Amino acid sequence: MIWIYTTETLLYLCFSLLMGSLLIHLVPDHRKPKLQINKRVLQISILGIVVLSAAPVIRLILFLYEDIGLILTIQNVIGEFEVGQAWSITLILSIFFYLFISVTPVFEKKVFIGISLLFTLGLLMALGWGSHAASLTDWSGFVFHTLHFTAVTVWMGILLTVSWFSISSQNWLPFLKWFTPVALICLTVIGASGIFIMTLAVEIVEYQDAWMMPYGQAILIKHLLVIPLLLFAFINGILIRRKLQRGDEINPIPWAKAESLTLLFIFAATGVLGQQEPPHSIEAYLKGNGASKLFEYLHGGPIDPAMHLQFDFNLLGLFFLMLGFAFGALVIYCYKQKVPAYLSVIMGLFCVLAFHVGLMSSIQ
Repeated sequence: MIWIYTTETLLYLCFSLLMGSLLIHLVPDHRKPKLQINKRVLQISILGIVVLSAAPVIRLILFLYEDIGLILTIQNVIGEFEVGQAWSITLILSIFFYLFISVTPVFEKKVFIGISLLFTLGLLMALGWGSHAASLTDWSGFVFHTLHFTAVTVWMGILLTVSWFSISSQNWLPFLKWFTPVALICLTVIGASGIFIMTLAVEIVEYQDAWMMPYGQAILIKHLLVIPLLLFAFINGILIRRKLQRGDEINPIPWAKAESLTLLFIFAATGVLGQQEPPHSIEAYLKGNGASKLFEYLHGGPIDPAMHLQFDFNLLGLFFLMLGFAFGALVIYCYKQKVPAYLSVIMGLFCVLAFHVGLMSSIQ
């Protein structure tokens, strides 16, 4: 399963690089840092999308081929399963997209960038069509998954491109003036669409009970990772912006990289989440498969499939929750003390770990 989680994470990364590289070239030079990026990044991203998006198809083929043979299984998966049909569309779009990128000076004219963005949107829609959310509804799951992932790739893509391909921090303040509201809009769309997608598999009132399942553990960790993400967004969007407005000397690029790394961890959690069985019936799942190994280890007590989790705060749980707040504060403290940004990333991960252990220790 590790290879599936890795391919999902890298797939999201390729989409973000593709989206960010295109969008940033629509921005006037005086409103962004100087970048060193060429269309080879686009070509590699497109190839990555084709190869990496095939992983669920390959997994399904490997699961089914022993019964009816390899060739017939490939034909059935590609022709009859939505995940296979979606990958077929991805392959066709990617071939034309790659050829278009290869023969045009894509970054030199906005019309070429616009056409490339349409190709990218088509690939995003193909991914949404093959998603779990789309399989659970007639159309709303597809729409909200596409909106959700588009917002993620816009935020992560621009941030990734600027933080890792900038050759100077010149024009960083003009960049923040437009990127901060864009990121806030993306965050709003991600939050609203994410709640809708989650409720397709887990009712809000069952969110806590779902922690007993691998799906619930993955979604909890993903949500906890939002905490350090928001802390880095606060550092980059407010604290650094204030310093730049005052004329203080600061290099914002490492902190932008720290925010992008945190988003990458969320991608990894999303990759794990996307491969877990949604809990349409928590009790039935627990009877058939048992509880999550991580939940069993941290919970320690007996697990009844019909049980409902409730908070019962104790000294150990409160200790780890307070430790989580302390590590969160250390993320900001590291910035204030001009400590290297990577240490703040580590503090952010400890923050997530402490909150997770604290929550698991506070339920019965």
